[in-house]
Amino acid sequence: MTLFRDPTFLTWFLGITAVMYWVGMTALAGRRRVRHIQDMYEPGMRKTPGKLRRSLAGLLPVSESGMDRLEQELKRAGYYASFAAIEFLATRNTIVVGLALIGGTAAVLSDPTTSVPELIMIATVVFAALAYLVPRLILKIQSRARLGRIETGLPDALDMVRMCLTGGLPLRGALERVAQEVEFFHPDLAVELEVVRRHAEADTMPKALREFSRRLNTPDVNALATLVSQTERLGTHVAVAVTEFADSVRRQQRQRAEERASKTSIRMLFPVIFCLAPPVFILLLGPPVLQLKNFLKDAHGVDGVLNPETYSELPTNDSSPEN
Repeated sequence: MTLFRDPTFLTWFLGITAVMYWVGMTALAGRRRVRHIQDMYEPGMRKTPGKLRRSLAGLLPVSESGMDRLEQELKRAGYYASFAAIEFLATRNTIVVGLALIGGTAAVLSDPTTSVPELIMIATVVFAALAYLVPRLILKIQSRARLGRIETGLPDALDMVRMCLTGGLPLRGALERVAQEVEFFHPDLAVELEVVRRHAEADTMPKALREFSRRLNTPDVNALATLVSQTERLGTHVAVAVTEFADSVRRQQRQRAEERASKTSIRMLFPVIFCLAPPVFILLLGPPVLQLKNFLKDAHGVDGVLNPETYSELPTNDSSPEN
């Protein structure tokens, strides 16, 4: 018991426990996401929003094209439920309308002889606009980050698919196996592969890949869907095509990384000019400017070389020739 009273041992013990807990929860995160996708296809797990949620979702009008873009962004971000758009709109509209009602009530109850009602209305409009725009912006950020993670893990998953195909597994079995293997390192990609496998079981693999391409709408996924569809239609071996495509995806990712690196040098030019150049100029020009200031001060002082009184006190040589 005296060992647990030692602060050093207690600190190390708590730190190691926290690290082990974090590793365990991270390992279970991928399995939970895959199970969530599996539960979505069970009839008993589907929950539809009530009339209140649907009414709140329809408070603010949304065009048909805007609704399609919202559903695509939700699927890109990992929200696959058919009612995810309704939940998103209902939550956002509730916040916006709630802020408007609270701001309007506060403006009515405030003193009309002062400028407080106008300030409350301006603040209400600003916060309502932020509540309307910020959730969509956060959704876009989530979808882009998730697409980046999927594109990063796609070449490794394709290599594993190729090994499963050369081992004799069909494409559906290979996708199921790969989804189980990569769920720890690439959980988002594992979820997408599970969705593709489920769609292939319900229909055909080319249609499932087309839905996969339409859902993510990225160049690598579009090319993969086209490649596998053409390979199955022509009857060629999928493993060879997948291997070549994985190499091309890695090459394209390396080229995109080099392109981003080259753009970074140009983007760093403005911070260098506005942040690093002033200190450099101060270090280079500061001492000469101080020396010049001291020189001018001394030169204009008493007996200075630039003081006019110094030359007025000097004797003049106006000696005339003697007669």
